Amino acid sequence: MKWKVRPYHPATDEETIIRFHLELLREHYKLWSQITESDYDPDYWEQMMREKEVGRRWGEELAERVGQKHVYLRVFTPPDDDHPIGYLYQDIRPDPHMFHPAGYINEIYLEPAYRGRGWSRAMLEDGEHWFRERGIATRQVFVTSNNLAAVKLYTSLGYRVADYRMMKAEDE
Repeated sequence: MKWKVRPYHPATDEETIIRFHLELLREHYKLWSQITESDYDPDYWEQMMREKEVGRRWGEELAERVGQKHVYLRVFTPPDDDHPIGYLYQDIRPDPHMFHPAGYINEIYLEPAYRGRGWSRAMLEDGEHWFRERGIATRQVFVTSNNLAAVKLYTSLGYRVADYRMMKAEDE
């Protein structure tokens, strides 16, 4: 499994990475709807993403963070092309509960056509290497509990549940 890994370039990558981010949110909205036992209304979520300018804000965040010392923002492309098929965004920041620097996987996305081939694992292993190089032993990621593929992947890489976020939806 070969691909190219390169830094994120806002001028050329922003549109694609924003599209990936919005697609990831759409997937999560479906999962969150299952957890809260609410109807999934894709039109509602599309409207909310437009109203809240989610794509624009995401592009601004990435443009602001690119090149920062404690940020790892990489784009993954096929070996014979420079078109992004995925990206990994992680950083190092103080853990608010443990009071020491920790690694955070903020977002990982891989186009559906490339899933199931071990690429997500390889992307995360690339990010793990970056954390190790900086002496960061504690890594964290937030995963929606019913995103079973992600839970399985992180578990296979040694991640384990540290706490639970519990939700309750009132009966209507």
